[in-house]
Amino acid sequence: MKHIVIIGGGLSGLAAAYELQKTHPNYTWELVEKDEKFGGKFETVKRDGFIIEKGPDSFLARKPAGVGLVKDLGLEDKLIANATGRSYIYHQKALHPIPEGSVMGIPTDKEALLASTLISEIGKARALQEPTIAPNNQETDQPLGEFFEARFGKELVKTIIEPLLSGIYAGDIYKMSLRATFPQFEQTVKKYGNLMDGLKESGMQTTGTKGTIGAFRTLEGGLDRLPQAIADALPTENLHTAKQATQITKKNTSYEISFADGDKKEADGVIIAATHDALIHLLAETTTAPFAGQPLTTLATVSLAYDEKDVPILPDGTGYLVARTAPYKTTACTWVQKKWPHMVPKDKMLLRGFVGKAGESWLEQASDEAIVTAVLTDYAEIMDLHAAPLFYEVSRMKSAMPQYLVDHQDRLKQLKKNIQTDYPGVYFAGMSYEGVGIPDCIAGAQTAVTELADFLEEV
Repeated sequence: MKHIVIIGGGLSGLAAAYELQKTHPNYTWELVEKDEKFGGKFETVKRDGFIIEKGPDSFLARKPAGVGLVKDLGLEDKLIANATGRSYIYHQKALHPIPEGSVMGIPTDKEALLASTLISEIGKARALQEPTIAPNNQETDQPLGEFFEARFGKELVKTIIEPLLSGIYAGDIYKMSLRATFPQFEQTVKKYGNLMDGLKESGMQTTGTKGTIGAFRTLEGGLDRLPQAIADALPTENLHTAKQATQITKKNTSYEISFADGDKKEADGVIIAATHDALIHLLAETTTAPFAGQPLTTLATVSLAYDEKDVPILPDGTGYLVARTAPYKTTACTWVQKKWPHMVPKDKMLLRGFVGKAGESWLEQASDEAIVTAVLTDYAEIMDLHAAPLFYEVSRMKSAMPQYLVDHQDRLKQLKKNIQTDYPGVYFAGMSYEGVGIPDCIAGAQTAVTELADFLEEV
């Protein structure tokens, strides 16, 4: 009977174990996690009637792997969609609504763009030339920022597109890979000739506008119910915490996994379910060379609870974003009582701020108090908020967000090839490879299980 070791007990590792148990009951397996608990970045705090997410707070419903796993776990009746409303961008000392009909900041409605207060008349005129710009059918990958700037001009990109797209990856859109992050935009231009008309014709859902249907889902009681439910569905004897893998060594047709406590385990196959820094640590340097030096950004979220009466009246909407190039520590703020009303008691408010930009390291040394002070300084200007919060919760995620730099797909292809050659029977899944969202991680774990099982059958 084949034995498999899964390294990493976050969502990817748990999803891989669940998929393996479900689809290949003829294999034995065990899951090892270096920390004291499973669940990785998921953490929900319940305090004074508030539900506070210190890790992920939702996932995209349109990607099937997330909703599919929730249904499989029997939690479908616990799914909650986000309330919708306008989103804003803080620019030139004011909150401006994102133009109606935008798709991740990309305009599709000419009249809404003309009415926007976010960019100048010159910037609008340049952006409205987009339908006349010829497609750039280059064969190689390119930075997101350059792609959009060629089509809409610098002002619209810097003011509207950059805050939305860079926020998803906490990255620099002038370094981020177009094809690894948002390939649909390049494909839309190829199919329709331009983005403004193509996005409208394709029916892609608009964001940041009052007319959208909630695109995100969470779980009643907190999103950490997802990893908990997966772990509860797995045999406890197969799950090991405080077990840090340090090296994977090939031994004829099997593998030996070494651990920090001196233990060793044998396996016919291995799934490394973690970001690429773990992969680099476990495998030979020459094998993982394509991902050597690929950055990981440190992030923090700061949730501040208030009495509603102590907060100035905010615009009707669900929150705002700030350009990463702006002189602020925060990159976004969600007005949780608007977006997720079930998470906040009546007459209370919860402001969830996001901190952390690619290339910055100050979060790694800063105290919680220093981070909160930085956030409150921003809020004093942006929302005219000067009251002290009832309490706060800080979540710091060191080296948490992988950066999908230009030519990411080429590096990924070479990494897969190297591992197939040097470590046949070792597969990987996680945020570093084919998407950072919850459904992406689940789908990646399921694919890793399928590929490993196919390999073992061939052997």
